[in-house]
Amino acid sequence: MNTQFCWSLIKRINRRLVTGYILSLLLFFAPAAIADFAPRNRKPASDYSRTGGPRGCPGEAIPLTLLAPKTYIGYTAASHPTFGGFVSSAHKIEFRLFEFESTGQLKQWGNPIEKQVTGGIFKISLSENQPGLTIGKKYLWQVAIRCPDTALIARSEFTVIEMPLAVKSKLLSTMNDSQRANIYAEADLWYEALAEALKLAEPGQLGQVGSTLIQDLGKSELPGEKEQERIQHLQKIAIQEK
Repeated sequence: MNTQFCWSLIKRINRRLVTGYILSLLLFFAPAAIADFAPRNRKPASDYSRTGGPRGCPGEAIPLTLLAPKTYIGYTAASHPTFGGFVSSAHKIEFRLFEFESTGQLKQWGNPIEKQVTGGIFKISLSENQPGLTIGKKYLWQVAIRCPDTALIARSEFTVIEMPLAVKSKLLSTMNDSQRANIYAEADLWYEALAEALKLAEPGQLGQVGSTLIQDLGKSELPGEKEQERIQHLQKIAIQEK
């Protein structure tokens, strides 16, 4: 009687262990939910980046588009952030970074970066060999391309902040790029969220996570007649570069 009871107990325990193991595997491999990028503190950007229409080179349905907030100031906690953008066709782009001085004037930071890119999503990262950006400072980055008859320039602004302790703690618990993008998006750290998302995508594309972020970016832009066309372009980019 005791022997039968012991075997019954062992079977019951083994069944529970197997069930628990399977559930653990399902949770481990389940795709991470993508958080909405819905920034809570949207300070309007200066006229430096808000002015200028969404013109493009002749024959291009979607103009040069920076994949970053335009109507408000974005945030990053990275000393050497990654910047993303979109071009409809191959171009030689010129990237410049500026720091806002206390007077509100712009001072160029570092040297321009020139890069040949193909049509689709491109990204530019600051070299780790140069000094990092300063916490508390506001910056403006711009990308220029040359069309047959003119040069087109797009700009965006951001502030460097200290990485919140809560975000640091969450990041320590995962190495999954999708989950990390999710954590950054929830913390309004746009540049980190996009950088993590692009790690999951094929070169020149956004991937599923990146596509969701770009759709959220379009929804987050401050309302205004001039921005409606840009928002439409972001939605198209999110769909066609998925």
